[in-house]
Amino acid sequence: MPHKILLVAEDSSVCSSLQPWLTQCGYTVVLATEGGDQGILLAVTESPDLILIDTDLPVISGWQTINILKASTVTRHIPVMALVLPTTAPDWNRVLDSGCDACELKPIDIVSILTKVKTLLNHPSSATASYGQGPSVGANLLLFPKPPAIDQISVSTDHQALGNRGASLVKVQESTVVYIDDSAIDSQTMAAVIQQAGYDYHNISNPIEAIPLLLEIKPKLIFLDLVMPYTNGYEVCTQIRRASNLKNIPVVIVTNNSGIIDRVRATIVGASGFLSKPIKEKRVLRILQKHLAIDSPSPASFQSRKVELV
Repeated sequence: MPHKILLVAEDSSVCSSLQPWLTQCGYTVVLATEGGDQGILLAVTESPDLILIDTDLPVISGWQTINILKASTVTRHIPVMALVLPTTAPDWNRVLDSGCDACELKPIDIVSILTKVKTLLNHPSSATASYGQGPSVGANLLLFPKPPAIDQISVSTDHQALGNRGASLVKVQESTVVYIDDSAIDSQTMAAVIQQAGYDYHNISNPIEAIPLLLEIKPKLIFLDLVMPYTNGYEVCTQIRRASNLKNIPVVIVTNNSGIIDRVRATIVGASGFLSKPIKEKRVLRILQKHLAIDSPSPASFQSRKVELV
């Protein structure tokens, strides 16, 4: 019987990156895309052999989820790998204190993560940590990468790391990001994150003027607030998709309400994704990396290495 892996991740890019490779390697994948509470439930009902958790989850965070899994007598024996993007020293300490059995730094390296998956599944007892004590003494140190230079972590740092893997990257300084929103406070928050990451930033506060200004600015990525005066994000997104020079630009809807109805309607008008308010740095950086900085490896490029990992 194939090993069963539970993948707990809200980010669709994480799921779409990992699920095909895990399946090709012969694993059965169970997805939990609605947050840590769903992940905990499936960990109990599905009894997976391994759990992969994106630490950036809504409601119950990935760290809280790991703590709950490792504190429960029902699930503490299941190896857990955290998918994390540490940006501060406390973030990295949280990795070690969480009780996870392995971690993979984001952006994800497919070869690295599948190697760790194989190690955890073949030697679960030697890798599994005691709750709250971090990696066990006998754990394979390859399961915990060397801590990054926290004071140097940025989008450009990720570029350098990925360059060693042969990834094709877009130069940060050539990318312009636009946020269409009438809120000055939200615009300032977004500007701070985007400019610190090394991208040009423009705010369009009047949605009526959005299309002509977008044609002039020629952005690489558009954040679009859903609730604005005179019109709404759905209508603006529809107009963007009708303009031949703008129709292929990623548009991310920013909203306080990301329920299923809003997601379906956003998909219908051509939105590329969602960003939930309040605006958080990690979530914005993840979207920047997804749409501007990283080209994922193709299945064909990985095929030749798949056999040695299973």
